[in-house]
Amino acid sequence: MRSSLNDLDKYRKFLESIPLVKYRDELKDIKWVEQDLPKELFPLESIFSHYWFARKFLDFEEWSRIFWKEINSKPANKQALKKFKKYYFDKDGDGWFKKGFRARMYRTWISVLTQLDFCYVFEHMCAQKRIGLALECNAELDAKGIDAQVNEISFQVKKISQRKEALRLEDKGSKITIPYAVFNIDDYQRKCQSDRVKDKAGYKKALDSFHKYFICLKNGFVVFNDHYLELIVENIDDIKKLRRAIKNISLELSGER
Repeated sequence: MRSSLNDLDKYRKFLESIPLVKYRDELKDIKWVEQDLPKELFPLESIFSHYWFARKFLDFEEWSRIFWKEINSKPANKQALKKFKKYYFDKDGDGWFKKGFRARMYRTWISVLTQLDFCYVFEHMCAQKRIGLALECNAELDAKGIDAQVNEISFQVKKISQRKEALRLEDKGSKITIPYAVFNIDDYQRKCQSDRVKDKAGYKKALDSFHKYFICLKNGFVVFNDHYLELIVENIDDIKKLRRAIKNISLELSGER
């Protein structure tokens, strides 16, 4: 049963249980299945079905096994998989391809989990404040580059790993780009103290802003702070104010403010 007030806590506990370092070390060099996928092999519908609609927080191993079975249980999907695999020389049989496909699925999986955190926090914030805003997210919207939609406003969560990237984010029409910072915290802390770095104050501001708007879980997964989503919910009825609020966040994350 869905509960906007409780589901965020459950989701965060799940995110914190993911062995990010293990998968990063295991899969970082496995990138040989990178060609455009046929629509029958897209994992988005499966991910949204389990993690958003059903709220079943499966670990990656369980989900990837289920998704592989889902592909092979549908004739059209199975045929698309067979045709897609013809692009690859698979000297070791199915294993070589499946290993590369699994690595690619992990990268998609972890990316969608990030945008779902935004959705869970938004939903939680609205429930806390008793605001009747309905957030929509699904595979169809995601395929259009929309991570979440509230009324006529669309959101796209954009990862930034360097502070200056926060200044290069652009919005189009009713779409709002949400900066999601994955700064190297240890590196930024060193730069704040290094005599070789001219803009130590900028890195200090960026680091302080990171901790203001995000939370780093014990396993290193970066999630949205309530304060971030509170600013969005408070300004959701005026897109100009909303843009200004996000622009201010971007400036803070860049270290310019």
